[in-house]
Amino acid sequence: MPQLRLLPEIQCWPTWVQNGNSLENVKPTDLPISSDLAEALVRWSDKWDATYNLVDDPGNPAFLSADDELEFWCEGDCFARKLGDELGSEWAVEYDSKYQLPPGERG
Repeated sequence: MPQLRLLPEIQCWPTWVQNGNSLENVKPTDLPISSDLAEALVRWSDKWDATYNLVDDPGNPAFLSADDELEFWCEGDCFARKLGDELGSEWAVEYDSKYQLPPGERG
């Protein structure tokens, strides 16, 4: 069973496919998902990239506020569930949020 990891990484797609020992960074539009979800994932990845100062401090993301950071990780939680819905039971979807969100707070 292929496994999809939703993981933001600077200047990479946020979607990673693992088959066995192979982990490949895959463009969301190349996945068997709706174009709306794929485009939303690209925008989410762009938000992650925007948190970096590649000139002065390339190793540390910096959100404008704690609320912005929480919103980003909550969006990821929502995207992980949407990916699971669209990919179906043939895929395993994994997402490790920086925050542990209570079930009632998940989008």
